[in-house]
Amino acid sequence: MPNEIDLGQLRLVLLPPGEYNLRHKLNFNGFDVNLPRSVHDFAINSDRVEEVMVGSESMAFFPRGTEFKMRVSNRLPGCYLEVSDTLLADWMEAGEVQHADGPAFRDYASDGVAAEFARSAIRHLARSHQSRTPVDRLTVEALALGIAARGMARIGRPDGDLAAEVARWSSRARPGAIERAVDLLESRLCEPDLTIVELARAAGMSSSHFASVFKSATGHTPYAFILRRRADFARDLIVGTREPLSWIAYEAGFSSQAHMTTVLRNLCGTTPAAMRN
Repeated sequence: MPNEIDLGQLRLVLLPPGEYNLRHKLNFNGFDVNLPRSVHDFAINSDRVEEVMVGSESMAFFPRGTEFKMRVSNRLPGCYLEVSDTLLADWMEAGEVQHADGPAFRDYASDGVAAEFARSAIRHLARSHQSRTPVDRLTVEALALGIAARGMARIGRPDGDLAAEVARWSSRARPGAIERAVDLLESRLCEPDLTIVELARAAGMSSSHFASVFKSATGHTPYAFILRRRADFARDLIVGTREPLSWIAYEAGFSSQAHMTTVLRNLCGTTPAAMRN
């Protein structure tokens, strides 16, 4: 299974289960998602190693330059997201998060939503590897930005009230912002290189905030919205033409025929072949 996907200023890294004994100084900002409840032997910016119980479905933030020692045995895969200094600074400015010396380390705190994003990333990469099909970058981008949004909400609200922080982002969205993003989405719906970052830019918002605001306005995440519209387009081609299904998958913007089949089965309850017959 591929263990990292580079998205430019974001890199999603998956760690397989196993024993880890690390001593490292980070050259990136990182959001670490922990799935199982586990004991970490941990030292952060110190030589004093302490035994720490890290809860299941939790996430921590480590700013660039953090020095740590860690010894842990993971029964499940792990997932962390690397973020460049430039992108993190842009997100903090957009969210009006003030830290004179930069954002500080945030210890592991429960976050079931971030854990679901991490699980979805693991499943997607595993399926891609098993079926020998290309990784869908739009899927990975959406999951990475989902993790980032949860992490940025935590940086903005150290008290843990993430819902209040997301609500603040939504209240600051300018009229017409989401409509501009939807217009761009519709005009480039079937282009495989369409990114959520581009939609966020059209809305005049940071990518880490955009997905949450989009969902509050439409009821769907940008990724789910794109998949639904692509599924509608593909269904019309399947029923209305005799073109090969592999061609239709490409025309509708899916990464492969297998990906189109999975999406249509999930959204429509049937397969492309069954639709046509």
